[in-house]
Amino acid sequence: MDRPLRIAVVGAPDDRLVGDLRQLPLQPEVKALASLVGDTEALMRLQPDLLLAWLPEPPDEDVGALRLLQRLWPALAVALVGPSDKEVVLAPIARRLSARVLTYPDAPGQLAAAIEQLLHGGDRPPPELFVDLAHGLADEINNPLLFVSGHLQLLRATFDAATERDRRDQIDAALAGLQRIQTSVDRLRLLSQAAGGPAHREPVDLGELLTQAIAQRAAHAPAATVALPNGTHAVSGDRDQLALAAAAMVQFADELAALTDDCHLHLEPVGDALRVRIRARGQALAGWRLPHTFEPFYPQRLLRGQSHGLGLFLAQTIVLGHRGQATARRLPGGDLQVEFVLPG
Repeated sequence: MDRPLRIAVVGAPDDRLVGDLRQLPLQPEVKALASLVGDTEALMRLQPDLLLAWLPEPPDEDVGALRLLQRLWPALAVALVGPSDKEVVLAPIARRLSARVLTYPDAPGQLAAAIEQLLHGGDRPPPELFVDLAHGLADEINNPLLFVSGHLQLLRATFDAATERDRRDQIDAALAGLQRIQTSVDRLRLLSQAAGGPAHREPVDLGELLTQAIAQRAAHAPAATVALPNGTHAVSGDRDQLALAAAAMVQFADELAALTDDCHLHLEPVGDALRVRIRARGQALAGWRLPHTFEPFYPQRLLRGQSHGLGLFLAQTIVLGHRGQATARRLPGGDLQVEFVLPG
């Protein structure tokens, strides 16, 4: 079993953040400390993977202590925590420390997303930037799409079925292409909805959704090995959103299988949560950059010839909106592992 993530929360004015962290699906080991300077020994014993710090006024002594800790543990991820009205004040201090700013409290899903980004140390823009971009692109494309589609349908209606069959077939092919574009626009729209969490909640069998996605695989196409446990494995959420996330996970695993030596997808319980784990190995993954895993179209850049563009980002957005976690890591043997964890 993997070691739990260790998080030190230092100087928090109350216990809300500690409680929220402990409720994350992967159940990290969280320790609250009063100060960086006074609790150095406790920090040394814990050796956290992530340190979340509220800075006192003035912050000079604590900034020095953080620099010392970063020299002792180069892999330590650091975030300066504060309310949104302190973000401008904290930003220059965070830049000097090569740390990040975590505004708290925040919207559902943002805490898990921020921790994932902190641990990977990437330079990915905030997720809401991608969500806003997706919403804007959908609006930009939709009006001319409807305009062209309407004119093609009118043109098709004017052709006589007997004498203009070839032209009708051409129009039908064009309309089919427009429908594929419409499907992409609908996915872009869904991104902006999924970021805010489920529209409604009901018990949803995650294993059933994965089974449905597997049944829709193309015949004779490369496919990942799948292991689904028996019985019902329910989460609480929006069935339509979770079905799209499950389909994107299966598609991603299958596209990895097409270009790697081995790829497995497993559904397994983890405490009170459910985890979908995708693991792959192969030379094609040697250049994979973990911090960019969930960026739109990054997988397509690495998986040449595959169609996976928005799918992994869509899956992550839905999982985070359901207060879950989405992580990517490089295992000691070089395997790529992508995990989605949803509260049961």
